[in-house]
Amino acid sequence: MTTGIIMKSLSFLFIFFIHLNIFGQSEFPKLTCEEFDYSTTSNTRMHVNFISLERYLEYDKDTIKTEIAHLNEDPELNKIFQKKYPDRITKHCINSKFHEQDSIRNISFCDEKMQIKLIAKKSNFYIFKIDAFEIDNYLLFNINNELVFTMNNYPKILENGKIVIDSGYEYGGNNAINYYVFGEEKVKYFEFRVPAYYRMKKIKILKSFNSDPKIIGAFFRYGYKGVHNSKVSGKEYIYDEEQFCRKFVMLSHK
Repeated sequence: MTTGIIMKSLSFLFIFFIHLNIFGQSEFPKLTCEEFDYSTTSNTRMHVNFISLERYLEYDKDTIKTEIAHLNEDPELNKIFQKKYPDRITKHCINSKFHEQDSIRNISFCDEKMQIKLIAKKSNFYIFKIDAFEIDNYLLFNINNELVFTMNNYPKILENGKIVIDSGYEYGGNNAINYYVFGEEKVKYFEFRVPAYYRMKKIKILKSFNSDPKIIGAFFRYGYKGVHNSKVSGKEYIYDEEQFCRKFVMLSHK
């Protein structure tokens, strides 16, 4: 049970083939771009707006350059953490309070096959990397309330720890943008999900002038084309990058 909670952010995108190997079938239906499937989950008000390519390109000059993730363990930082918070998060074990949307649970879990390493500290967060079988995600330990948050991707921590953005692939193969606002009383969150048949190409964070960074994302959906495969009879269907739909989305909190 605890394994499922801890690993909820795992990416199973591999189950959606990059190349669809289908032989002897009829052509795929023509690609249409009228619909864009997405879903949201939140406990706060957020705005989802579709923007034009021109506006998307204009925002380039106003975007924040995010740091490159360095994934090596920091032994000295880990010594500090273990002294301040003994046995909370160690190489193979987690024994801490977890934030799960609008609830908090105590989790105690160990697995010798799971490797947890402390890689960075930014603002009020210690950032941990989890490596295990089919697992590639992160933990955030918030020193303000000593809660742990799971992240699918390397988190972008902004506004001195007030804003955290987790964008990329999530459990089940969806593309997702998770937006967290850390206040004094509770954590506000907003999750924007898009099915895996759309590729989330670029996520940009706009500079904030009111502690409210905006996020813009480009999503592409490709058609398929049949190509000859000499190893077996029939056709192999692959993505046709000349036939695509694209949507540009802006997310904002205020």
